[in-house]
Amino acid sequence: MTEREWTVLASGGTPAVLVALLAALAATFVAAVTVPGTVVAVAGTAALGAGTVHDGRRTRLAGAALLVGAVAYGAYGGLPIPAVLGGTVAALVAADGAERAVALDAQVSDAATAGLVLRRTGTTLLAGAVVAGLGYGAYRVGSGEAPAAAAALLLVGALLSAAALR
Repeated sequence: MTEREWTVLASGGTPAVLVALLAALAATFVAAVTVPGTVVAVAGTAALGAGTVHDGRRTRLAGAALLVGAVAYGAYGGLPIPAVLGGTVAALVAADGAERAVALDAQVSDAATAGLVLRRTGTTLLAGAVVAGLGYGAYRVGSGEAPAAAAALLLVGALLSAAALR
């Protein structure tokens, strides 16, 4: 592939769309433990993609919410907690990638953005992994005597992850 072809391929929001698609597929794979979870995850992936292509913020948010809901339903279906946390992080990365794709395409549609997208994705993954690790630690500590404390810490972790993505 020539440098010109790579520049065209990596321009605008295209790399972010690929990141969003891969992360949404990862979340869908995690949620595929039950048939309803799979259906909801596929609908979330489709909504996230449609909102990205047609620049519909509400559709992207609904798609991200469906992905997180599908992963949560997977927990009800018997997924282990680390898989649920990983699927949730994947859904957050998908939502962030979709938002980034739209923003980059609107601002710098012809510029090479692959490096920027990779750095942003790495930052989002790191923040999500830290929050998921803290949430899992809280779950392990709280699963014995203080499950209310674990739930509170998981809620704080979710709020911190949402704030980190802004």
